[in-house]
Amino acid sequence: MVTKETTVVVKDDDLAAQSIAKLQKSIVRIVGKNDPDTLLARGVVVSAKGAVLSDRGSLEPLGTVNFEAILPSGERVPAVMRVPVGTTTLAVLDLQLASQSAALPGASLADASKLRLGQSVIRIGGVGSDTVGTGVIARLPLPAHAGDAHGPLIQASVVSTTPGSVLMTLFGEVIGIITSDSAASGADFYTLAISP
Repeated sequence: MVTKETTVVVKDDDLAAQSIAKLQKSIVRIVGKNDPDTLLARGVVVSAKGAVLSDRGSLEPLGTVNFEAILPSGERVPAVMRVPVGTTTLAVLDLQLASQSAALPGASLADASKLRLGQSVIRIGGVGSDTVGTGVIARLPLPAHAGDAHGPLIQASVVSTTPGSVLMTLFGEVIGIITSDSAASGADFYTLAISP
């Protein structure tokens, strides 16, 4: 008896489109309560309880409680920035969701030790609607130097100027985020995403 095996081939384009669509469900836009129409930064939800990673440099001038997050559904919820610990340039905000049933899917973070030079990556950014760009990892994470305020940086061949833009793997895992400090090194540098 001969059995026939079926092989499923997933094209990179299909995988990328699926991963982008999945991660978009975890991306929020952060605005100030006093200026709700001006984007301060993007953010990515990394826990079901509503913890969001974003750019501390873009948000810190407004304090810790003067934010709203615009969810993918368009709903606006209050967001409170945690008091920074250490020298990280990543901001952690907690969304004030109405109920546990309103929880958003938390994005997965990539394991930095498994990233490879030349690995394909995708950037999701943009001030208005989402824009995407593709590239590769151009340089593996650089360790922070003594006295340096930013954490490890990773360089990719895709750029962004929008604070909080996300760099991800083809499988939808978040690698890094554009922060004010990473952008100071160049528009193709991202602060490595770490669990809050």
